[in-house]
Amino acid sequence: MNKTLNVALVQLNSGLDTERNVDRVEELIRDLDDVDLIALPEVFALRGDDADYPSSAQPLDGPLVTRMAEVAAQREAYVLLGSVMEKESEHTYNTSVLLDRDGKIAATYRKMHQFEVTLDDGTVVREADTYTPGDEPAMGTLDGWSVGMSICYDLRFPELYRHYSRKSAHLMFAPANFTQQTGQAHWEVLIRARAIENQCFVLAPNQCGVNPATKVASYGHSMMVGPWGEVLCEAGEGEEVITAELQAEALAGVRTRLPALRHRRL
Repeated sequence: MNKTLNVALVQLNSGLDTERNVDRVEELIRDLDDVDLIALPEVFALRGDDADYPSSAQPLDGPLVTRMAEVAAQREAYVLLGSVMEKESEHTYNTSVLLDRDGKIAATYRKMHQFEVTLDDGTVVREADTYTPGDEPAMGTLDGWSVGMSICYDLRFPELYRHYSRKSAHLMFAPANFTQQTGQAHWEVLIRARAIENQCFVLAPNQCGVNPATKVASYGHSMMVGPWGEVLCEAGEGEEVITAELQAEALAGVRTRLPALRHRRL
């Protein structure tokens, strides 16, 4: 396990033009130096409505993931594709993909929990109308760090993260398209809770701005949280890149001083 990981989270205001969205990713990360991991938010390549997602879905060996694999290989960095619309047979999945330094797929995770909410203005957001849920957790490794995969609404289901904790996860991914309304109320507290209760790092790149198709605003405020629950860095409300160094020593220190993970009874 490498002693440190230099991580960059990319906060995006993605729209309906995939080419433009991916170009924007490359523009934002162009000047990053000595980065081990670049993490992108949910639906980074296209943010639209219930019809846009299935119509844009591709297999994981399609042009979108292939292009991003080239980015990972050129940067010699791991890249978390927060989520892409994956087409398999008759199904569309909301799938997170971790690419390694050579651009090869290191791990994939299909979002298990489907978001549903009625916003204050009466707008109903219901992901069950858009894609098929995944049915199992997924883990990977990143320079010896064990990582647990999740997406957005999964943050409300602590049993998923406890599953990863039981399997000795060091950090967990939570790429998101968290809405403005729910984000103001719950975003930070959920991320910090998942980090504290599992004594791990949580990386949460989020969308910002307004979805051009649905007019639903996303919250922004991408953040990295440490195993003590401390916010290592946080974005604002617009597009930006935030960076932090994750230290294995800090992880071990928290787990030694307060050995809660060894005290579990269930």
